[in-house]
Parts: sequence; structure tokens; C-alpha cells
Amino acid sequence: MCTQIIYKNTRFIKYVIVVSILCFVCLQCWDTFVQKYNHRKKHNNPIFSGGYLLNNDNICSGISQITALVVVHTATYHFQRRDNIRNTYGSRDLFLPAEVRVVFLLGKVTNPKTQEDINREFNKHGDIVQGDFIDSYHNLTIKGVMGLHWVSTYCPHVKYVVKLDDDVVFDMWKFLYVFNANNLYASKTLYCDASFHGIIRRNGKWAIPNYIFKGLKHYPFPHCYGFVVIISGGVIYDLYRASFRVPFFWIDDVYLFGMLPYEIKGISIQLFRKDMILKPKFNGLKCLQEKGEKCPVLAVTYSDKTFNDIWKLIKYRNLIFTKTGSTSAITVLPRVQHRV
Repeated sequence: MCTQIIYKNTRFIKYVIVVSILCFVCLQCWDTFVQKYNHRKKHNNPIFSGGYLLNNDNICSGISQITALVVVHTATYHFQRRDNIRNTYGSRDLFLPAEVRVVFLLGKVTNPKTQEDINREFNKHGDIVQGDFIDSYHNLTIKGVMGLHWVSTYCPHVKYVVKLDDDVVFDMWKFLYVFNANNLYASKTLYCDASFHGIIRRNGKWAIPNYIFKGLKHYPFPHCYGFVVIISGGVIYDLYRASFRVPFFWIDDVYLFGMLPYEIKGISIQLFRKDMILKPKFNGLKCLQEKGEKCPVLAVTYSDKTFNDIWKLIKYRNLIFTKTGSTSAITVLPRVQHRV
């Protein structure tokens, strides 16, 4: 009898131990899931809901469809860079009959003189959108969400949004007459150079606190590098609405082009060929000088000293293409590869 009782008790104890272990494992797994994917938690406070200091709501008006809206993330004091873009690949007249528009996104400044200069620039060109937040490195995500809000509200009929940093020279001819003309459009697609296993840095300039993406060494989603991202117009509103569900994260490339797309069903990130967009470590100017129209570049980062030289070479190679009817540009299509 005693033996039976001991046996039963032993079985019961084993059962309790097993159940306890399972409960512990489940709780640990749940905690890990919550910590790893806490960027998916809903929140009620919009990151940006329309607090504009300067805004022209007529930039896209009067046109049934804008082919390309160039949305430039720019620093408040980069007056010359904005003029460079207006006079080149952001020009309304240079690419007709295609409809191209440009808008520059800024935050507010603390220097009254700088603000006066920005006001004059806005009155002259009408292409500044300034939000009611301090223009700073850690507020770039707010600037990006402001851009999504602005496009959704004032330019919803755009075919492509070309998001650029203000230190990029963009070959609008190649984009319009090669990329666009070859029917690569997809309604829920981001075209970019992307990271698929980006390292979460816990130290240095890009340091992320340990409680964010806890236990992870890599981001659990792909994200675009934000200096050049081409976005199909049909997904802009979805990206903006996703910002209501995804809490603020200060690294703008990861948030705008990783965390927000991760929330949207059916969206894809497609890659340019590796040699289609050149980063600072590559010499885009040398490529254009030596290869001309055969240089496969679509966008080049530049220093203030090299902008004019790079633009002249891009313009010249497109004039050659137009006059000769050369098909060499077709062989360097910005081919994309589905990766998501």
C-alpha cells in the first residue's frame, strides 16, 4: 500500500515538475516574443499629424497624375543644395511631358535669421514643407513620417515617390525613360539598396538600448538604406497609417523603410543592381567620366565641390542617348530582384 502511495506521489511530483517546466518555457518564449517584436505594439499617439509651419498645398494640384515626386530630406541650412536640385533633376520643365515635382522637408530652427532665410526661400520657390518639430538628427523619423502625411494629403495621385537625401544626384532621365518606361511599376513596392540582416548596434553613434529588440543582434526584418528609395505611390498612405501602430524609433531608415513596411500585408522590397546606386566609397564621378552612357549609375552621392561636374556628365550622356538612339542604356536597366 505504501509502495503504491509513494509511486503515485512520485508520478504526481514528476507531473508537477514537467508542467512547471513547460509553463516556465512558455513564459520565457512569450517574454522573448514580446521583447523582440515590441515594435508591433499599437500606440495611440501619432508621430506626426499635420503640424506645419510652412506648407504649399498646391504643389501637385492641377495635374491628373504626377509621374515622380522627389521628396528630399534636407538640413535647414543647406540652401545651396536645394537650389542645385531645383535647377537639375527637380526641375518641372526639364523632363516634360513627364510631370516631375520636388518638395523639401525641414523641421524648425532656433536661429531667427535662418528662419527668415527659409521664409524667403519658401516665398520664392513654394517647395518647402516645414514641420513643427526641431530639425535634428534624432528627429529624422518625424521628418519622414511628415513626408508620408504630406504626400497622402496633398499629392495622393503620384505614381512614384523618389525619396532622397540632399547630397544625392539623381539621373531623372534614366528613371523616367528606362525604369518607368519599362513597366516595372508595382503598387506595393519599395525599390532600394537594402539590408536584410542589419546589425543592431549597442554602442557608438547608432547605439540602441538593450530593452529595444531585446536579445537580438540583427533586425528581424529587412530595411532600405534611405539615401535613395523609390516608393510606389499606392503604398504611401498605408505606410503613414502604419506609423499609428508602430511606436517611434529614432533611426529613420530602419523605422520608415523597415518597421513600417513590416506592418503592411503584401508589400515587397526589391533591390537595384548593386552597381546601379553608388555609395560614397565608390567614385561615381570617375565612372561617369570613363564610361559615359555605359556607366550604370542611377544616383550618386556627392560633395559640394563635385555636384556640377557630376550633373554635367549625367546630362551629357542623356543628350547622347537622345541624339543617337543608342540602346546601351537599356543594357544597364536598374533591374530589381524580389527579396521579400
